[in-house]
Amino acid sequence: MVVTDGAGEVVWTSGAVAATAVTVETVVAVLQPRRRYDWALRVRGADGTWTPWASSAFETGPADFSDWTASWITLPARTRLRRTFALGSPVDRARVYLTGQGLVRAELNGTAVNADHLDPTRTDTSRALYRVYDVTDLLTDGLNTLEFVVAAGEWKRAGLDPRLLAELVVWHADGTSTTIVPDASSTTAGSRIAVDEPFYLERHDPLREAQPEWRRLASTAFLQPDGNASSHPASPPARVEADATPPTRVVSRRRPVELSRGGGIRLFDVGTNVAGRTRLELFGALTAGTVVRLVHGEHVGADGRLDTTNLMMPFDHGRERQVVEWVSAGVAGEVVEAWFAYHGFRYVEVQGVADDLELDISVGALHTDLAPNGGIRSDSDTIGALLTRAERTLLNNVHGVPEDCPTREQAAWTGDTASVAEYELAAFHSENFLSKWIRDLVTSQGSDGGLPAVAPDVRSPRLPADPVWGAALHRLLIGHWLHYGDAELVREVLPALRRWARFQLACIGPDGVISRSPISYGHDWLGLEQTPPEVHHTAATIDCLRALVRLEADFGDADAAATWSRHAHRLQAGARSRFYDESRGVFANGSQGAYACAIDAGILTGPEAERAAQRIEDDVRARGNRISGGFATTRTIVRALASTGRSQVIADMLEQPTAPGIGAMLASGPGTFWECWWIDPTNTGTGSLDHVGLGGVFAGWAWEFLAGLTPTSGGYRSFDIAPQFVAGVEELDLHTETPVGGIRFAYRISGDAADCRLDVPHGAVATVVDGQSAREYAGGHHEFSLPVRRTAAVAPPATEPWVAPSIAPVAADVTGPRDLLTDALRSSTARPADNSRLTTLAGLNCMPIPHAQPAGAVVEVTPVGQGPRPAVRIDFSDPLDGGDASFAYALVDLCDDRWQPGSLPRLRVISTDGSARQATAAAWPAGWVRVAVDLDDWPGRSSIAAVEISTEAPPTADDDPVMPRSEDELTGGFHLGEVGISTARRTW
Repeated sequence: MVVTDGAGEVVWTSGAVAATAVTVETVVAVLQPRRRYDWALRVRGADGTWTPWASSAFETGPADFSDWTASWITLPARTRLRRTFALGSPVDRARVYLTGQGLVRAELNGTAVNADHLDPTRTDTSRALYRVYDVTDLLTDGLNTLEFVVAAGEWKRAGLDPRLLAELVVWHADGTSTTIVPDASSTTAGSRIAVDEPFYLERHDPLREAQPEWRRLASTAFLQPDGNASSHPASPPARVEADATPPTRVVSRRRPVELSRGGGIRLFDVGTNVAGRTRLELFGALTAGTVVRLVHGEHVGADGRLDTTNLMMPFDHGRERQVVEWVSAGVAGEVVEAWFAYHGFRYVEVQGVADDLELDISVGALHTDLAPNGGIRSDSDTIGALLTRAERTLLNNVHGVPEDCPTREQAAWTGDTASVAEYELAAFHSENFLSKWIRDLVTSQGSDGGLPAVAPDVRSPRLPADPVWGAALHRLLIGHWLHYGDAELVREVLPALRRWARFQLACIGPDGVISRSPISYGHDWLGLEQTPPEVHHTAATIDCLRALVRLEADFGDADAAATWSRHAHRLQAGARSRFYDESRGVFANGSQGAYACAIDAGILTGPEAERAAQRIEDDVRARGNRISGGFATTRTIVRALASTGRSQVIADMLEQPTAPGIGAMLASGPGTFWECWWIDPTNTGTGSLDHVGLGGVFAGWAWEFLAGLTPTSGGYRSFDIAPQFVAGVEELDLHTETPVGGIRFAYRISGDAADCRLDVPHGAVATVVDGQSAREYAGGHHEFSLPVRRTAAVAPPATEPWVAPSIAPVAADVTGPRDLLTDALRSSTARPADNSRLTTLAGLNCMPIPHAQPAGAVVEVTPVGQGPRPAVRIDFSDPLDGGDASFAYALVDLCDDRWQPGSLPRLRVISTDGSARQATAAAWPAGWVRVAVDLDDWPGRSSIAAVEISTEAPPTADDDPVMPRSEDELTGGFHLGEVGISTARRTW
């Protein structure tokens, strides 16, 4: 390969590189900024003959901030900046280099440069990414006008005005160049954007620009960058880099179907959920001042009107989100379209347009332009629907960063990507997109090594670290290495991954497991059944350590690999000791997620893992072919079932068409995956119908287990083919592009055998795994047969329609009486403390974060005055004989309107001899916390007189990042559910 500059001078050559496979060569040369280079490549075959030269060209941009002529400037949102200039000689080519903090629209001579784009790409506050636009054809001889309009976007969360760094470089035919930047001669005025409230309203009033009041750009607008690579947003960054990610832009247009019209309101249906912008062209004129509203949502109410309740947050108090408004200037041909906002929606309601006015409406799907990386075809409509919904949902949630949803938050929550990392890597050309986001995770990392749950995030302070959410870093890094073989990225990021691993190891408590994490985002966020946070935190940390073992070994540090391996083994042993009752085969609380964590993290192996997997399968069947996990354990449950040969159980989940569950997402809804396992239009906070975190896991299963493709060394130089055959899939065809070439694997089942075809890229090695045997295949086309071992599909039993909330089963380690609260309420022996009120609830459905509720009685304990914290006491008229009890426990839920963030649930057990034992538990939010008192060596357990349940004041008064702070002056309230004792060994 040869690289030459514009004068034809060679600046770098690789020389002849001998290789039997695809190689990666790095251009080791100093390339000048803003230059055009040519490169040429030829290949020599085995017979010694060289091919003709293949050639192309590339341009460089500014390599770092010192290459920029422009300065950082700050402008209030909605401001238009103008710079006029004249060109005196013919133009050869021209480029606009553009970045900022906030959102920027660039215009040249009245034409938008990036109209259908979302610029700049979001990243951490310590750096900025710029894009380049070819504007040669937009320039004219003589006077030209370069303009920028800025908006807040995500940057509003920083509480600072938007910032702009931009310049226009013009190369002339005579070899000279001109650079145009916003400088002291620039002027500013208000734009037509009258309201810029991200997530809520973008309002356009074209009359605002009819007679603008232009002012000179103030000297205070110019900012000095922060050269210390700080993540604090007070100053703009000096680290300015080219944006290698695919652009975030309108990639396609759709024509929605009109559903209804009347009273100046029209409702349109896009057909499926989409992320993007609505464009409305009005052919007739409206009365000047008329306000046209476009409201976007996912539901139509019983009254036939758009219902956006599920897209609101509790603090919205009913305010609509996702609205675009246009104040008419009274002329025909007006076009209503957002410049900066994008929305997630299926339905668009147009308000303020007369019923007889002719208009044209279209919807532009706007997202990061990730291209599919191949695909899977099969004869199963269900698998087809799964993969179609997965692709649509993931693309709706990539806008420079992987998001949770395109509606109410548009935030880069790490937990969603941690769940679907394998799918995103397998199904899309995501190399540059994910390498950029991995670097966002690194620059977002705290000084203590913790990874914030949202990254990048311009807010301060950032959300605390949860090992399950932070698993995005190690899963993406090792996955990126295996899929793309980018050694430079691994070497760059490994120090951050080591710091993250040490942070998690510092969360090991005296019980030998990860019990001191700063937070858990739910007890398995939105699961149908809780799994103790300590369990999935521990499993996620083991997963991280195993990834480090692999990466350290691959990159030549055997000693480091051995060290991380020892940490993993100690944590596995600690988890086994803490959570596993070997005599009963019980792990933790016995949830699907708990057993899956034990299998996937290698805490249980061999026959014990098989026994655990069978318990998962039995529970799935008992629930009507439904998974019970949430965002923390759904991926783990699917992998545990598949790794133990139970893909048929997963396939049967897909065929279950009624809510709650993945099958319901395929059989109904807007063609995307949902945030919850069921649809609830009244859910304000977690009711999105466009979340990839749950359903995307099953698409990852289709690639890795159903089709059986897994890379096993960097850049697919080796890979496994290990398909798991299931009923209902008789034919399958997978194809994918890799750095070493295309892979194709197809099979067709006939009787007890599958006729297979496999194309292996030259230089790669495929290992076909069949049970305990394995065969290697070198590059080329291969045909062979595999035995088909599969079980029959199992249809779910007929059941009554499910109604929220999910009812929690009895914990697996509870073998004694568990109705002590119910009995006390019947006998009136449950009493509130003097400053407390005790209210028996008919039922509890905690919102906005629904979670499983105990089957028995539930009471609300609230304060009624100043004094000690609220408490409830249960007295036993006949002392309770706990002579053979191992522990007492109570379930406490802090989702009360008057709870205090950080409160620690406390249980006190009192004996008739006057002695007492008590314990507190971690205050995990959004779930039922179990506080347990060990009784094994306490003589007083043989005659228990009473139990008291209360909460301790939090060590700090910080706001909780999950549950909102109470607005009531009297705090400390809680819900109390199941109270009991158990004779079994306590396993959580």
